[in-house]
Amino acid sequence: MRTWVVTTSYPSSEGDPAGHFVREEARILAREARVTVLAPAPSRGHAGAPSDDGVEVRWQAGGGAFGWPGASARLRARPSRALGAAGFVARAIAALRRERPERVVAHWALPCAAPIALAAGRGAELFVVSHGGDARALARLPLRDAVARAIAGRASEWRFVSAPLAEGLLASLAPSAARAVERVLRIAPCAVRVDEPPAEAVARARTSMQDTPFFCVVGRLVATKRVDAGLRWVAERHPGAPVVVVGDGPERARLERAAARAGVRTKFVGAVERPEALAWMRASRGLVFASIAEGAPTVIREAHALGVPVVGPAA
Repeated sequence: MRTWVVTTSYPSSEGDPAGHFVREEARILAREARVTVLAPAPSRGHAGAPSDDGVEVRWQAGGGAFGWPGASARLRARPSRALGAAGFVARAIAALRRERPERVVAHWALPCAAPIALAAGRGAELFVVSHGGDARALARLPLRDAVARAIAGRASEWRFVSAPLAEGLLASLAPSAARAVERVLRIAPCAVRVDEPPAEAVARARTSMQDTPFFCVVGRLVATKRVDAGLRWVAERHPGAPVVVVGDGPERARLERAAARAGVRTKFVGAVERPEALAWMRASRGLVFASIAEGAPTVIREAHALGVPVVGPAA
């Protein structure tokens, strides 16, 4: 079966943390089907690898609208990127109409299910996966009932990565629209592959902290992650304990000031490749988690796989 995966986030290299869970699901699908991934290129002229463990990857220009630290943050920082996002949507629709796959898997209801998959026509069986921000954005749309009905009416399955995520969307919908979604709804987290990081990378992380036990924060530095709340939790519960913040984003400068005010010895290492992020996590005494706006947080599943305790105000 020819299957196309449409996504706004996909790793541009082996170590890229963006959309690694989408890649893992595509690799699983490729065991039984011909899989093509349609994703926005992270930069102008990016070619990337044409294949990825049996998965064909077709990069489309996205005008810089997609990528780290997330489409919402990138569009707020530069609204003109919306033109690039519209271009990606138009090219994705054209590609699906031209190629006519038998199955489409749309990761993120917006914009991959609506408008991309819906506008591409009814020739393919549609599966939709909502990860978090897409469901919350849909719940705020003025036309959310019409959009939800349209997606549910076309989809064979609309999967949410957690029950609270699905419940939040359903609560925002009119009863008839909610019933339409419930008919095709399934709850299941995305597949995540967590390889043990190299021992030398873990050792380097510990050495860089003078072998002092430290906590870590891993993720995009955006307001919804509530990293400042995590830093305050460390200051109150573990005075003097250092924290390593792995990741980057528009909140970084503010968080650096917040850490100084809270008296937390904090090391910001920026955005790193996923194996290095896992090494920092593995070397730490615990992952500090404070976000309350998540679907099925990948970082928590990674910590559990590595045997690292998850602590903090939202743990």
